[in-house]
Amino acid sequence: MDDNIPDRFMIGSEEIIGEWDWNKRERCIVCNLTIKNGDEIGRCPECGHSAHLNHFLEWIKIKGICPFCKRKVKPEKLRSNYSNVPKYKT
Repeated sequence: MDDNIPDRFMIGSEEIIGEWDWNKRERCIVCNLTIKNGDEIGRCPECGHSAHLNHFLEWIKIKGICPFCKRKVKPEKLRSNYSNVPKYKT
């Protein structure tokens, strides 16, 4: 390879449009609080987003849709989704 050609070069200017932190904890899509170790969580059967189990169940009971994806959540899917309630792990 030619030593005069740079491996990397920049066109224009750099702009940070967002940052990602791998250490951030998952947040409840209903209350927006951190889901902690040992918390019972529920996941939307349609999009897979997480919430505290009691918050998610109450939301579905009142609204009938996922607070994130807005898709209708069918009760039979909800029951099968929570037959083995997962505990949140970091």
